[in-house]
Amino acid sequence: MSAEMEEKEKEKEKEKEKEMIPLKEKHFSSNWGQVFLTALIGAVIGGLIMIFVISYGFGVSPLEFFKGDFSRSQVIKETAEGNGSRGTASSDSVVNIAKKMQPSVVNIRIQKVIPGFFEDTTQQGVGSGVIFTTDGYIITNNHVVQDADEIWVTIGTDDVKGKVVGTDAETDIAIVKVDKDNLSAAELGTVEGLQVGEVVVALGSPFGFEHSVTAGIVSALNRIVSLPDITGTIRTYTDLIQTDAAINPGNSGGALVNSDGQVVGINTLLIAETYGQGVGFAISIDLAKNVAEQLIEKGKVVHPYVGVVGRTLDEEIASSLNLPVKKGVIIIEVMQGSPAWVAGIRRGDIIVEFDGESTELMDDLIAKTREKSVGDLISVIYVRNGERNNVELTLEEKPRVTR
Repeated sequence: MSAEMEEKEKEKEKEKEKEMIPLKEKHFSSNWGQVFLTALIGAVIGGLIMIFVISYGFGVSPLEFFKGDFSRSQVIKETAEGNGSRGTASSDSVVNIAKKMQPSVVNIRIQKVIPGFFEDTTQQGVGSGVIFTTDGYIITNNHVVQDADEIWVTIGTDDVKGKVVGTDAETDIAIVKVDKDNLSAAELGTVEGLQVGEVVVALGSPFGFEHSVTAGIVSALNRIVSLPDITGTIRTYTDLIQTDAAINPGNSGGALVNSDGQVVGINTLLIAETYGQGVGFAISIDLAKNVAEQLIEKGKVVHPYVGVVGRTLDEEIASSLNLPVKKGVIIIEVMQGSPAWVAGIRRGDIIVEFDGESTELMDDLIAKTREKSVGDLISVIYVRNGERNNVELTLEEKPRVTR
């Protein structure tokens, strides 16, 4: 091959290489474009999936999520309704409860005349009440109106004179009547189905500040509390609702309301130390309603009666007295002529069972008695000198003078 031909062949090879370079660059550029396009499509699809997951997780449709047509309070409300649950309350629901209930919760002011050596003095007090009927019957606490010489009830902007229809120190319930019609009676609920942790709202006049509203939860149910009343008499209150909704002096007689705007309790007392937050209690509305109806109809309440004064027996007392049992109710006094007296129960006996149920606390004995009715036949097991004795007694109406 001549030098000239070799030169031509080399030139042809160079031309082919030049043609290949653009093809390689084009192929390289094409691969990066495909990668970018695939990544973009994947990101869009992933984003749509996340939006669907998040929106359904919050209980709203994806369309509403895109439109932004929902709020946190709506989400909470819709989620609660969707679960068929009660007790989840947003700030909006507390506002609605307050608007609904405030016309039914009243302020009660009382005045007492205290006789003095040289001159009488006037004592004033404040509490709350719940409108029970449209024709002027109001539920409040016995300790709010006890021994009051004058009672004034603030309904809306009107001050109306009230009078006591009946009181019951055992349950701390009283009924006040005002001469006024077409009142906004509260919607009464029930403690049946009420759950620990459920949201409740307390309404009343703490320290005289009318129409005050506080919110919290049900802390416990069926509490039994024994405390001295204003006369110094030890009272045992049963079937109480414990709540952390703030209850202060002046709240007594006010309403404890569930998230449906129904009264479930009548606020009655606060146990507080000198530090920390106090613990509030309300009388169950089922008990309060029963007592209120008896007070309106009869002016008094019929309580079943055993006729004993006792003390809870614990291991320390049992050991110190060398008793044969370690738990039960040791009888300190038996009222002569009472059902317990007739059944043969005497001082020093230890009641260990009442109506088929183990009885370890005096509070239990009181609570179980109140659950019964006058005329019920009850079996009682007590221990005397190390021997178990089984007797039956018939519950009678508790004498008025012992209340």
